[in-house]
Amino acid sequence: MSDIDLILAIIIPTLIILLLIAGVVIVIFIANRQRIQQEVKMAQIEVGYEKELRAVESEVQEQVMQNISRELHDNIGQLLTFIHLQLERHKMDAPQQAAELKSIDDTLSTTIQQVKLLGRSLNNDMLEHHGLLKGIEQEVERLKQLKQYAIVFEHDETEPALNKDQRLMAFRIFQEIINNALKHSRAKEIKIDMRGNAAFRLSVTDNGKGFNLEKMMGSAGGMGLRNIIKRANLAGFQSNIDAVEGKGCTFTLEHKGI
Repeated sequence: MSDIDLILAIIIPTLIILLLIAGVVIVIFIANRQRIQQEVKMAQIEVGYEKELRAVESEVQEQVMQNISRELHDNIGQLLTFIHLQLERHKMDAPQQAAELKSIDDTLSTTIQQVKLLGRSLNNDMLEHHGLLKGIEQEVERLKQLKQYAIVFEHDETEPALNKDQRLMAFRIFQEIINNALKHSRAKEIKIDMRGNAAFRLSVTDNGKGFNLEKMMGSAGGMGLRNIIKRANLAGFQSNIDAVEGKGCTFTLEHKGI
């Protein structure tokens, strides 16, 4: 066998092996690429399904809130007003008892006002007609009338450029954050800051007991926070929770794509 034959005998099998290896690598690459594309499609389908599911949930929730709002206005509000009229009539019939009934009258008047404000906060008509800034101002006014917390609301007097669904989602998330703070934080002061000029930013800070964020998010008690974050993301918001045990909590909601 000549040297050329020997070289060819070595090179040809080597080339064949290299081609086979290259073929296997190409097949694996194509398969991985197809798998990744399929996973991306599945993720997109899942996100789309989750958005639709959240939209349906939100629609049902809003309908329930509308019903409760009407019930508060049409039935509970009227009953309270009727009681108030009876009380006024009794004061006229027995003026000597007017002083004794004053505290009851004041409490009843406050209750009627709170029912009206609560009914408005459950109804999204305020947001549709007057915007998010006015809706939060109304909610702050309701909280202040409870006279249990120091409420500070600062803003730049600018209505943020959010669409209808984003306004509603931001307002419902705000209500849930406030509700969590009132129920769990033991706070004495709540600061609310909203900016709508150039970009939307809403932050709620309480001086309550705070919590360990990592532990909370990994526990059953953190389900509410996880749901808030997920709903915020689906609405196109960026959310952040800054919580420290013993030092309160700040929840921030932002939208920069305006």
